[in-house]
Amino acid sequence: MISANTLLRKSSIPLIVAVFVGLYGLFFTGYDRPGFAADAVPTEKAEKEAEPVEAKQATAPETKEVDNQTCLGCHNADILNMSKEDLADQVNVGDKPIPPRVKPPYIFGELNLSIDEKKFGDSIHKDLMCVNCHKDIPDVPHNQRLAPVDCRECHEDAVDSIQASGHGKNAGPKAPPCIGCHNVHYGKPQSTYDSEFKAKVCINCHTAYGMNISTQHKGLNQTSMHMKIGCLSCHQGDKPGVHNIPAVKLKMVSCENCHSKFSVLSKTKPTPTNLMAYILRTNFINADLLKTYSYVVGANRIPILDLIVILVVLGTFALPVIHGGLRILTKKKGFHRGSDEKIYLHPLFERIWHWFQALCIIMLIITGVMIHWPESFNGRFNWAVNVHNWFGWAAVISWVLWFLYVLISGRIKHYIPKKGDIPGGMIKQAKFYGYGIFKHEPHPYAPTEDNKFNPLQKIAYLKFQLLLMPLLLISGIIYMYPETFGGFIKAIGGLWVLALIHYILGALFAAFLVAHLYLATTGETIGENFKAMIFGYGVKEEHGDHK
Repeated sequence: MISANTLLRKSSIPLIVAVFVGLYGLFFTGYDRPGFAADAVPTEKAEKEAEPVEAKQATAPETKEVDNQTCLGCHNADILNMSKEDLADQVNVGDKPIPPRVKPPYIFGELNLSIDEKKFGDSIHKDLMCVNCHKDIPDVPHNQRLAPVDCRECHEDAVDSIQASGHGKNAGPKAPPCIGCHNVHYGKPQSTYDSEFKAKVCINCHTAYGMNISTQHKGLNQTSMHMKIGCLSCHQGDKPGVHNIPAVKLKMVSCENCHSKFSVLSKTKPTPTNLMAYILRTNFINADLLKTYSYVVGANRIPILDLIVILVVLGTFALPVIHGGLRILTKKKGFHRGSDEKIYLHPLFERIWHWFQALCIIMLIITGVMIHWPESFNGRFNWAVNVHNWFGWAAVISWVLWFLYVLISGRIKHYIPKKGDIPGGMIKQAKFYGYGIFKHEPHPYAPTEDNKFNPLQKIAYLKFQLLLMPLLLISGIIYMYPETFGGFIKAIGGLWVLALIHYILGALFAAFLVAHLYLATTGETIGENFKAMIFGYGVKEEHGDHK
């Protein structure tokens, strides 16, 4: 027999349960769960909540083994039309619903509760079970909040790479998750994904994270054109692929990756060839870039044209070497025909302009060489482009001021050939340079204040200063802003035509500079003309018929 005390102890357990249930009904019946709207019919809700605990347990969904079809049974297009209350009924909410996770600023692809079975069947993950990734789903209904999927379990190398890249630890709190770039449920094979990864993905993501693309690339020339070639063309790590993009602050992008004869933009690998076969090529190197990206400075060149340009420029050094050498050999010791009287040849403005333009031309030639052969000046391409553009604009301003000055002051007359200068005066001056100078004959055209240039100088300055210089500067401005002048560039045959024109004009000025510097030494003394251009005064020569 059971004693009275034992019976009392056993009967007290259901009594306590009954009291607890009563108190629960007294205090909690009629209140909604936080975050959800009230039921449409309060009386029905009250009746439902008033059901015995045993009845609720009987109507709760039974747990079952989870496979992909089980998941797709809920996670289909119908789930998008469910109310919050219905959605809550599909999962184990617990004491109260948990607020949704904050989504990252940018997500590539689709990310919602609906899974397209066909798209999933075509994805790289099609042979996986949902629970292979969502490991905290032992059965259904599952908990409302699932643990984040750890991609490292399958993609350890990829996760390690991106953690070490500019998008990992270096990015700090703005580091994007895998779903920022990967359409996780409908992922593609790596080869397909690489081809689909466009610059737009990078731009959209950076914009979503509050990073202004224009500001980030403010030091880049022709930004909009660079944006068309794809971010990975410039932002390459030591290993290929998006997971290895370096942090720009830690490893600066090398412009020579694209702008050199070893351009990564070229899909056609150059075939090995000897030096002679290379320099005799009459077509562009990296010719495939012309079709894909148009002309790429530094990467597209014609070797035979480069050879001709080099020979022409080097050929002008024959003047100081051969002609100058003969002058030294035929020089008469102590011979000097000039007088002590000075004449004012070069006003202050002309002198300042002359030396400033000389500086511009020299810097344009130096930086132009660096831009055309960038692999010979590793890491200096971007600097050379910026400096070239700066001195280009300086040369434009200098030329405009000079033209206005000589036009308004009337000193343009010094550049206009007089009667008899063409061709007679030119021939006479050429004979003097050819042999008269070695015999110490008097200069046929001694400079005066009203007519300071000989016929050959006039023709040379007219050609270079009033014709070729404007063409060089205009072609440079168009070259600098190809999108602005796109219509004109297309009309002349493309950017490569403009590039060749600008290149050839620049080479002519390089040759002219060498010849000009040497011929400036052909005065009565080697330094006479240089002193005149510095101080303004030259020696009045008592010979010649320069009128």
